[in-house]
Amino acid sequence: MNNNDLFQASRRRFLAQLGGLTVAGMLGPSLLTPRRATAAQAATEAVISKEGILTGSHWGAIRATVKDGRFVAAKPFELDKYPSKMIAGLPDHVHNAARIRYPMVRVDWLRKRHLSDTSQRGDNRFVRVSWDEALDMFYEELERVQKTHGPSALLTASGWQSTGMFHNASGMLAKAIALHGNSVGTGGDYSTGAAQVILPRVVGSMEVYEQQTSWPPVKLRSSASIRLSHPPMSIWGASM
Repeated sequence: MNNNDLFQASRRRFLAQLGGLTVAGMLGPSLLTPRRATAAQAATEAVISKEGILTGSHWGAIRATVKDGRFVAAKPFELDKYPSKMIAGLPDHVHNAARIRYPMVRVDWLRKRHLSDTSQRGDNRFVRVSWDEALDMFYEELERVQKTHGPSALLTASGWQSTGMFHNASGMLAKAIALHGNSVGTGGDYSTGAAQVILPRVVGSMEVYEQQTSWPPVKLRSSASIRLSHPPMSIWGASM
């Protein structure tokens, strides 16, 4: 099978499917779930207005206060006995001036595409483009890379997020590339690293997100114990 056989989806079909993913993410649960009766809605809205919107985050369940479409305050869910102090910073995370609000493209890449001077990365002006232009560029680059180098040259996504598994950028990018063809994926996460791969072959299960084997049985039944860690200086003094 040659590379051209991998992409049977036309540009139109690809963009239509990609648009479906985007719209679903934008609609959220309010338009994707059945409407309640007016009286029930009014009661719910009254509770929300008083207590805040109950939702979740990487740092735990929260009550979010929204005014005029802006996330203005967050407080821990009242039944959380040990809330994280980082919850208070969530509104700043959402509305921070450093967030990229529109599609942006590096100037030299816009002019020369893959022939641009890559040494300018991180030190080059970016310009705003429309969503239509950005999607066209995205599709054209997928075509070029797949046909020229094959799926092994495409890494779907790598990164960390706190917005859940549906609305995170890494997941959406992976879905978009999967609509076009094959690519190289990733596994595991930053929190546990290689342990997710190594431990199942040593103790029979992953153990990093479950009840772990205590040290005495490990010591009793092992002839050698290998511990993977980092020097304290390289992890800012955190204990391992």
